[in-house]
Amino acid sequence: MESVIKARVRDVCDPLTSSPGYDWNLLLRILILSGVFKLLLAVTVPIALDESYAIAVARQYPLSFFEHPPLSFWMPVAAADLMGINATLIYRLPFLLAGLATTWVMFLIGREIGGSRVGVWTALLFCAAPFFLVSVGVFAVPDGPLGLASAVVAFNLVRITKAGARAPLRFWVYAGIGTAFALSSKYQAAWLPLAVLTFMILHPKGRGWFAQPGPYLAGVIGLIGLVPVVVWNMQNDWITLSFHTERVSGGIHPGNFIGMLLVQSIFLLPVIFVVSVTGFWAALRKRIPPQVFMLAMVAIGPILMFNYVNLTSAQSHAHWSMPGWQFALPLAALWLKSRGPVMLRRVWRWMIVFFSIIWALLAVVVFQSDTGLLTRPFYDRAPDWDNTLSLFDFADLKPALMDRGLWDSTDVLMANSWAFGGILATAVASEKPMRIFDTAAAHHFIYLKDATATGSTLFMEPSIFRDTERSNAQTLASARTLDANAELLEPLILTRAGQPYVSVSIVRLTLK
Repeated sequence: MESVIKARVRDVCDPLTSSPGYDWNLLLRILILSGVFKLLLAVTVPIALDESYAIAVARQYPLSFFEHPPLSFWMPVAAADLMGINATLIYRLPFLLAGLATTWVMFLIGREIGGSRVGVWTALLFCAAPFFLVSVGVFAVPDGPLGLASAVVAFNLVRITKAGARAPLRFWVYAGIGTAFALSSKYQAAWLPLAVLTFMILHPKGRGWFAQPGPYLAGVIGLIGLVPVVVWNMQNDWITLSFHTERVSGGIHPGNFIGMLLVQSIFLLPVIFVVSVTGFWAALRKRIPPQVFMLAMVAIGPILMFNYVNLTSAQSHAHWSMPGWQFALPLAALWLKSRGPVMLRRVWRWMIVFFSIIWALLAVVVFQSDTGLLTRPFYDRAPDWDNTLSLFDFADLKPALMDRGLWDSTDVLMANSWAFGGILATAVASEKPMRIFDTAAAHHFIYLKDATATGSTLFMEPSIFRDTERSNAQTLASARTLDANAELLEPLILTRAGQPYVSVSIVRLTLK
C-alpha cells in the first residue's frame, strides 16, 4: 500500500509523466475530494457573523447594500426561497457550487498558459489554500461569486491574448459578462478593467487592442454589473463610497502591514505564499508570453493596492488582497513546472505539512465552539479565554422564546448593532422585523423597509454566560432611553453540549 501511495504522489508531482487524459483524471479527484471537504465544512460549521448579517438584510432583495454589491447577499436568500428551506447548507449551497466551478476554471487558466499539468497544479494550489477552499467555496460571503466571475474574466483574457488577432469577439463578450458578475459581487473587481487597460498600455500586443471593438464591448457589458449599485447609492447619498473611504485612516502603520502579510501567508499556506511570490517575480523578470503577462497584470493590482492600504491604514483586512493572489497561483504553478520534479515533490510535502497543521488547529476551534471539548470536562462554566460566540449556533433561540411565551406576543426584535442583529434575525429566519438600537452601527439594517417598526419589542443582546449581569444592565439602560417603562426579563440561557454558555439578555419595551 505504501508503495502505491508513493507512486501516486510521484505521478502528481512529476510533470514528465503528464498526459492530458491523466491530468483530467487528477482534476476530477481534486474536485471530488475538495467537494467532500467543503460539504463537510458547510454542514458542521455554524453560520458565521458576516453570513448571518448578509442573509438577514437581503430578505427584501434591495438593489444594493450598505457595504457590498448585491449578488452575494441575494444568493443565500434566493436559494432558501427557491427550495423553501432555511438551513445552513441551503444558504451555502450556491457558494459551494461556485467554489467547485472556480476550481475548474482555474485549471483551465493554468492549462492555457502552461499545459494540463500546470492546470492541475493551479487547481491543487487553489484548493490547498485555506482562504480559497473556504471563503471562495463554502461560506456565504462575497468572495465566492467574485472568485468565480474573476476567473471567467481571466480565462477569457488569457485566451484572447494567446489567440491574438484571431481571437473571436465572443471571448470579449464572455469577459464582459464575467466582469459584470464580478462587479456585482465585490468592489475589488474594479481592478479587472484596469488590468486590461494596463496591459493595453504596457504591452505591444495590447496596444493593438485600442483599434479593436472587443475591449469597448466588454467594458460596456461589464458596467451593467454596477447599475444596481449606482442606482441604490444615488437614492441613499452615496453611503457606500463614504463608508469605504472612511476606512482608510492614513499615516504609516508598519506593524499592521507586517501582520497582514503574515495573515495572507496563512490564508494561502506559507509554502504557497512563498511559491506564489517567487513565481510572480520570475514571471515579471524574464521575457514571458503575452498571455502570462496579461495574467500577471490581473494579479498585481489587488496585491499592491491593498498591501499599500495595509501600510497606510490600521483598519484594513488581510483578505482584501486575495483576489490578486488567486491569479498568482497559475504563475506559481508555471514556475514549479520549470523547476522540475524535485522541487514539485518538496513543495507537495510542505503543503501537506502546513495544510495538516492549520486544519488541525481550525478543527479544534470548530469543535470547541460546538462542544466545548477543551473546557467542559474541567470547568463548570466557560473560562474567560473561551469565547467562540461568533460561531455559536443560535438555532434554539426561537424555541426558547416560544417556551417562555414571548414569541407570539412580540411584534419587533431589537439588537444593539448589525453584528448581533444579523445573528439573531437569521436564527429566527427574519420572521419578525429587526431594529437596531445604535443606528451608527446599523449598516444596512437602517435601510430596510421595517427599520422603524413599532409595537411590543424584545431588545436582546447575547453574551458569554459569565457576562450576564453586565449585559443585562447595559441592555436595560439602552432600552430605557426609548421607553422609560422598559422591563428586564430573565435572560435566556443557551447551552453548548449541555453546559450553559450563552446568555441572551432580554428587555421588553414598547416602540411607538
